[in-house]
Amino acid sequence: MKFAELIDELSKRFVIGHVKISENTEINKIQLRSTNLTEPDGSTLYIGKTNASGGPLVLGNYLKDHSNTAVVLCPCQVNQSDSVLANEPLIQVFNEANTILESSQNQTNLITKLAMSAVTDDLQTSIDRAAATVQNSLLVIDPNYQVLIHSTIYGFKDPLWSQIIKQGYVTYDFIKAVKKIVAQQSDTTKAVYNVPCPKSPFHRKVTNLYNNGKLYGFLLMFDDHSVYNSEKTQLLPQIGQILTGELVRNHISASADSNRDRLLSMLLTEQQSQNFENVFAAQHLRLPYSMVVLTLRSQKQQPLESTKRQLKQYLLQQYPASLSTIFRHYCLAMVPLDLTEYHSSEFKKFVHRTAEELNCQIFISTFYTQPSDTSAAYEVCRRTMKLTTSTDPVIYCEDEYFDLMLSRINHDAILPFFIDPSISSLQDYDEEHDTELLPTLLNYLEQDGNLAHTSDALFIHRNTLHNRLNRIKEITAVDLKDANTRFKLMCSFKIKEYVH
Repeated sequence: MKFAELIDELSKRFVIGHVKISENTEINKIQLRSTNLTEPDGSTLYIGKTNASGGPLVLGNYLKDHSNTAVVLCPCQVNQSDSVLANEPLIQVFNEANTILESSQNQTNLITKLAMSAVTDDLQTSIDRAAATVQNSLLVIDPNYQVLIHSTIYGFKDPLWSQIIKQGYVTYDFIKAVKKIVAQQSDTTKAVYNVPCPKSPFHRKVTNLYNNGKLYGFLLMFDDHSVYNSEKTQLLPQIGQILTGELVRNHISASADSNRDRLLSMLLTEQQSQNFENVFAAQHLRLPYSMVVLTLRSQKQQPLESTKRQLKQYLLQQYPASLSTIFRHYCLAMVPLDLTEYHSSEFKKFVHRTAEELNCQIFISTFYTQPSDTSAAYEVCRRTMKLTTSTDPVIYCEDEYFDLMLSRINHDAILPFFIDPSISSLQDYDEEHDTELLPTLLNYLEQDGNLAHTSDALFIHRNTLHNRLNRIKEITAVDLKDANTRFKLMCSFKIKEYVH
């Protein structure tokens, strides 16, 4: 431990003045100074009075041509050399200096061991060794606040930070707090600061990871397994230097692709919408204002990473602002586009071509304009995927919404009661008289009440259609000219199809 560092630590406990440093030497030992000191050791700090008759208590490190000294001003030294009280300040300072030096030497030994192990260890092993040293969880995030690596020797007890690790990025509140505190630090290479997190029961100490003036990220230590103390706090920047060295040697950093992937993961999991724009801006991207989610279900046994890479290639050609990721065992993409593009033939051709090339089904969420709705858009895709039996390569979820709503009714036994009685009456009549009134009604509803289109679809004359519609009205007494009635009847057909 350097002389100046030792004096600085002692100054936190005693009033020390008249500090003179000729050469900031390394102190390895503390010793009481005798009045007739003739051959001092240059690595020893001597504590004592300069003469036998009393005087101030001096901290001295004596070398050949110069010396380093400081004077203890309080506790005051009384001029009663034979009194027990006279030796009490000396004992206090001596014991405290030894405690500080011993702690420093222990830290040096720990850091030396970690540094030597890091020469052959991989980064994960190194951060686990460091976590064991401070007996707490450690986490490294890059300058864009993406999670790079975390210790595994201890589990993260905090559910919030466990989720953050899964998502791969930190929350906006944390980003804002770190930016504010870092801006206030003068010594950015050795600073250790507390970062509050209102939603977490644990505390975080953070240090910057610098190498040759370049910020590589931040090292976080949690008090989730043991309480903080001064030794652990002092170790954190030194551990950070070791881990930064490994990051540099192994060229480990979050790639632009992985960061973009994490943006979609953030939209799928994060609910704090004020976070979105800031995190997108950190990646030099603009938060989309309208979009759809594509969820892929592969028709062949192909690794998800391979599917994602191919999907990216297709998306970059036509929709370069798209994001893709793997989420809950599915390959997903978010495609920013406006409403006219969503309904365009170009988009339809693109997704059909992509599905064919990737040999998969693509489920397309409805068009939406709030980024915070991304998780809901994916959930609709997932439920549609689970519900549908269609083998079509492209399925628009909005075409399945009625079935999705019906599937949310827990008691299937009540669904038949939602079917308009007119449907069963017409079905009974058809069976008894060998007629086709029920299919005629369905076709009429599907053609939105257009008589010409209905007769063409059924391959019957307009007069025949009129006769059938009149007969339907006689049997059911429904008013087919009423739009609301037609809607209720169409819903009944959908329920009937779903039930059977």
